[in-house]
Amino acid sequence: MAHWFDLGDVAVVPLVEDDRLLIEPGEFFPGLEPDLGDWYAQEQWFDRAAGKLVFVIQSFLVCSADEVLVVDACVGAGKDRQRAEFDQLPDRWMQQFLATGLRPSEVDAVVFTHLHTDHVRAATAQRELVFPDAPHFVVEEELRYWSSAAGGAAMRRTGDYLADSVRPIEEAGQLSFVAPDAVLGKHAQLVPAAGHTPGNVCVRVRGSAGTVLLAGDTMHHGVQVRHPELSTRYCVEPGAAAEVRSRLLEEAAASGSVLLPTHFPAPSAGRVRRGQAGYVFEFADDLLRTGQFRYREWLA
Repeated sequence: MAHWFDLGDVAVVPLVEDDRLLIEPGEFFPGLEPDLGDWYAQEQWFDRAAGKLVFVIQSFLVCSADEVLVVDACVGAGKDRQRAEFDQLPDRWMQQFLATGLRPSEVDAVVFTHLHTDHVRAATAQRELVFPDAPHFVVEEELRYWSSAAGGAAMRRTGDYLADSVRPIEEAGQLSFVAPDAVLGKHAQLVPAAGHTPGNVCVRVRGSAGTVLLAGDTMHHGVQVRHPELSTRYCVEPGAAAEVRSRLLEEAAASGSVLLPTHFPAPSAGRVRRGQAGYVFEFADDLLRTGQFRYREWLA
């Protein structure tokens, strides 16, 4: 289902590459046995027939009359990948981008929340930049980690995606370092969130009718809302990741603000409230607009 989020003078538009990626619970959370009576194990979050968690692979456009930002860039098409679900994908991501009526030349900047494989690879095609006129922002600690021996060891399970998806941006002179709390344009600001990776950030988007925190991979699934202490096996610093997650959930519950984690099932954006047995995530239907977002129609 095509959809987007209405913040008044700003629109947040998901570019969905895979709307139902099924993951064994133990792959991300070793030893996890989902409580089938809890909210995070209901059908939208959990495929009971397969016994697997439901994930989404997506990134986002942040659109206003002043600028267009791309936040992350999914897996990308036509690339050899070790994970079968990521290998030689069709170019659904770019098809969704073009369906908005935007052209690559109209993108003002690309922001990487972190440099995991499913957040960077669609930014290049055949080693050419998809958005050649746009600066691509990343926190310096992030690139430094993935360029180190430790980062190289962590990439053994995926292959060296920096070589075909990040280095071409750097070689073109379009990769720029930013502070983890940098202001980007009129409507977006980075929020430090190191833990999942050393330079991980969120992106807070402010519009005239609301605010959304693009929470990236600070939480991958609703089970981490219910159990904030639970980090994934892919978190570089699990303790720090849990602290960041707890802070974001506490702030969201207190303020009523909207979180939009990258991998939550559609529509992904929601509010957190405190229940008797921990936090509960409720989708933000008030911001949700269904149908294809078309940039020029929206401007008009």
